[in-house]
Order: sequence, then structure tokens, then C-alpha cells
Amino acid sequence: MPDTSQLLTQPALQAALLAAAGALAYWLKDVPGLVISWARRFFISTLTVDSRDEFLFPALVEYMDHHPGLRGVNQFTARSVRSGSAYQSLEEDLRNGQPPRAFLSPGEGLHILRVDGRWLWLRRELQVTQSVFEKVSLSTLGRSPRFLEAFLQAAILARAARETDTLSVYIPNPFHGGDWMRARLGSRRPLASVVLKAGQGEALLADLERFLTSRERYAQLGIPWRRGYLLFGPPGTGKTSLVTALASELRLNVCTLSLASPIVTDEKIHTLLAAVPQRSLLLIEDVDAFFRERDAAHAQVKLSFSGFLNALDGVATQEGTVLFMTTNHIERLDPALIRAGRIDEQVELGWADEDQLRRLYLKFHPDEAAAAAFARERAGQKLSPAAVQGELMRRFGANAPG
Repeated sequence: MPDTSQLLTQPALQAALLAAAGALAYWLKDVPGLVISWARRFFISTLTVDSRDEFLFPALVEYMDHHPGLRGVNQFTARSVRSGSAYQSLEEDLRNGQPPRAFLSPGEGLHILRVDGRWLWLRRELQVTQSVFEKVSLSTLGRSPRFLEAFLQAAILARAARETDTLSVYIPNPFHGGDWMRARLGSRRPLASVVLKAGQGEALLADLERFLTSRERYAQLGIPWRRGYLLFGPPGTGKTSLVTALASELRLNVCTLSLASPIVTDEKIHTLLAAVPQRSLLLIEDVDAFFRERDAAHAQVKLSFSGFLNALDGVATQEGTVLFMTTNHIERLDPALIRAGRIDEQVELGWADEDQLRRLYLKFHPDEAAAAAFARERAGQKLSPAAVQGELMRRFGANAPG
């Protein structure tokens, strides 16, 4: 009978055993990964959202900023959100003492957190394929997806509530001048907060409501379903505030456009008007400045008057578009711009009359007799509502009733 110890010392057998051991090791190398993959499949639930989803990803990131359980990390990704309430640049926000605030959310990498009584594994990573996008994966123990579904639904509801309570303001994208980007979210304001001459705001709101529900009627008549308004009057009479209030009442967006912007050309204006987001008011402020700068051959103005008119009349302009133009000097406007078919309603917002003065006073101090006396004294002095409001704010300050 052969001696086993002698057999094991044979070079050929040793080589065979080594080869078998190598083959076994090679086969077993995938076992840990397979076991982990199997365990993940049967014992761990995972939810993944990436930045190509224009609603879910921002909703999740913003929810992570507010959720106390997700602030227990020491590595963050930050993004800035403007806090100003007017249609103005970041520089103007800073000058007005309204710096943007930072939204913080867990940074790139793996984070293990205790959230709502459950352990949560959060992985955030940057994916580079044909495009660059972010991906956030949330994992928790258990096969049931209910906890992750509830977490994501809470993020969706929080975002929806914020959208409902705020006004989205869009501007032309400075990098791709043919589309729009959301510049900021502003506070919605009720129409009653804008003190106009009696019935003006209510009449405009009723007119807009009729228009927005009349698509079939326009189609029957063969008329483009679009409507244009011109608000004119001295500075400070509430033109921009009125547009903001109307958009707020009707839950619409506001797209604000400067015709003097160097990115607005004859070519881009067509693309911009065709790409106005659904349910939006298009606001062109101080349109007289375009004519003044164009006549002066201002180097920044790249848009021709004929190009602008052609874009307004073009077939690419969105059906349902509502256009508001404002001006302090209606006499400077070319009659072709405000003819019927381009501008359907012209609304003058003038100096504050006696009734406006009285109602402005009551906004700050609920004394009917004092309000009537103030209105009688100031009537006919060519005061803008903004100037009156500034005076009353200095007089009553934060003691205003609302």
C-alpha cells in the first residue's frame, strides 16, 4: 500500500492540488459578494432618486435640509436659495440686506443615520456617463418598502406645500438664452394687499379668469388663445405688485423678460416665447426703456422692434399665453406695439385718489376718522401709492395691523 506522505511529496500531485485549490478559491471569490447581494435582495429595501428627475430630486434634497434626523451628519452638500421677494438680481438682494440662505443636505459618500426610529443608510454619489448627474440611494432593513415610500411621500408633500405657498419666478437662462430657468421663489400676495382704485384689481382678475376658461370659444372663433395687457402710469403706482397679486390669486408662474438684455436676440425671442412654462404670466417691465435704448443705438440691445413684433404674432407663441407689459411713459411706445390683437386691455394706474389714500391709511392704522382726514388732506397732491405707503410705514412702522 503506497505511503500517503510519499504521495503528497510528489511534484505532480502537489501541482494538481495547488491547481485545484486555486480553482476552488477562484470559484469562491464571488461567494461573499453573492451572499451580500442575496442579503440585500431579501433583507434590505433600497430607494434611489437621481437629479434627472426635476421634481423628486430637489424635493428630497430640500426635505433632507429640514429633517432633524438627516442633519446629524458632519459632511454636507450646500446650495444657495435666494430669499428676496422682488424680481431683481442677486446683487440687488445683497444690497437690500437679503442674502441667500444655504440649504444643507448629506454630502457625497455613505451615511448611517437613525431616522424616525429606523436605521437608514444614505449614499450620495456623482454619476458621470454621457451627462453628469447626482444620485441618492436610501436603504433600510426589511423587505417592505413602506417606510421609504412614506419618507419620499413626506418629501413630495413638503415640496408641494412650498410650491403652493410661493410664487415661481422665471428668467431667460443666461447660458442657454432660448429657454427659461427658475430664478427664485417669492411669497404669494393676495390681491387685496395691492391698494388700487376701486374695482380695478377685481375687474382684471375676473377678465383673466374668463380668458383662462375660454380656450374652446377661441378655437371656435379661429382666434389665437392669447391675451395681452398694458399697465401704464407713474412709477410706484403698483404695476408690478398687481401682476404678482394676479399670478398669486390664479396660482400662476411669472416669467419676467427684459427686452434690453444682451441674450435676447431676434432669434432667441421666438424660442423664449414658444417655451414659456405652462400656466404662466409673461411680464415685460418698463417696455419704454427698450424703445429709448434702441433709438439711442445702445450697444447692449440685440433685439429689433420688428423681431419682437414678429415673435409676439408668431405661430410658435404658446397657446394660453398671458402677456403683461408695464410702462411709465405710454407716449413713448410705438402704436404698432399696443394695437388691438397684441394688447387687448390698457389699464392706467395713476396717482392715489381719495379713496385709495383712505384705504392705504387703514392698512396701517384702523382709525376711520383719521383715515378720512388724511385722505382729504392729501387728495390731489399727485402721490403714488408707494410714496404714501412709505410715509405711513415711517409713521406707524411695525405697528401696522396687517
